[in-house]
Amino acid sequence: MLILGDDSHHNGKFPWVTGALVAVNVIVFLVQVGVGERFTNGYSLVPAEITEFRDIAKKERVKVRVHDHYRDRFGVEHNLAHDEYITINHYPGPFPIVLTLITSMYLHGDVMHLIGNMWFLLVFGRNVECALSHRRFLMFYTCCGVVGGLAHVATDAHSMIPCLGASGAISGVLGAYVAIHPLNKIKCWFGWWIGVIELPALVVIGVWFLMQYVSAFFTLEHPEYSDGIAYWDHLGGFVTGIAFIWGTIYYLKYQQARTQQTSYSADAVPGPVPAPLAESAPLPQPVADPFASFLPSTGIRAGEPKQLPAHDPFASFLPAEK
Repeated sequence: MLILGDDSHHNGKFPWVTGALVAVNVIVFLVQVGVGERFTNGYSLVPAEITEFRDIAKKERVKVRVHDHYRDRFGVEHNLAHDEYITINHYPGPFPIVLTLITSMYLHGDVMHLIGNMWFLLVFGRNVECALSHRRFLMFYTCCGVVGGLAHVATDAHSMIPCLGASGAISGVLGAYVAIHPLNKIKCWFGWWIGVIELPALVVIGVWFLMQYVSAFFTLEHPEYSDGIAYWDHLGGFVTGIAFIWGTIYYLKYQQARTQQTSYSADAVPGPVPAPLAESAPLPQPVADPFASFLPSTGIRAGEPKQLPAHDPFASFLPAEK
């Protein structure tokens, strides 16, 4: 299955932060190619460096569990798991070393790793950025990447193997996307025989999440079958993305309810307020919406009927029908 695109909800904005992130990732990858292993391994995320808070800058022999599958001369299949030792070259990283939680988000293992991540960012990041704001989206992207990295560290706290890639942050974008536009149509190509089929984002991203969830627990129980993908980084970023959007929605609904209650109290004051009282204790003003671009204003104007907040916490996210 190949994801081709989605329905756009730009709300008159241009997602320049998404484009800038793609450009930065491409530039950093070119630096990786030019400088080599010293730059890549030095600025990748190493769980042991985070938990021990020290920069590892020398070679380390690491024991890994590997799985062998072969047939003997009688045609009998054998599946054996055994330990092997590999040598990893570590180099000096940023100071403090915890900054690798951020620097590793802009590194990639190869060209296909870069293309896959950047394509997902382009397809899903545009609408999320336009639903938030440019500055808020960049902070959100970074937060998802950091939490995803910490989730990876938590599952193997003493690992010496470098981890790199923007997958944790992009997984957070997927979580935000399905929270904001669960029924948005995603164009998926299933091969020449089937062609292009449009599916709801809830289905496409839901299947992706299920695969990450199953793979994460399977490799945790059977590390010899690991394919080198940091699934817990994906899960950590995804959950952070959904939690951020849901938390923001309920916070804004709460703020809107308080604003309306303040308006009710102001309307209920009988007669004019005495001057001394007005000077000493002014009436409370409606709380400004810190996410004005996130939800439409529901302030009550004089002469308009009072309306209670909508019961659907996602109603303000859905675009108006034209």
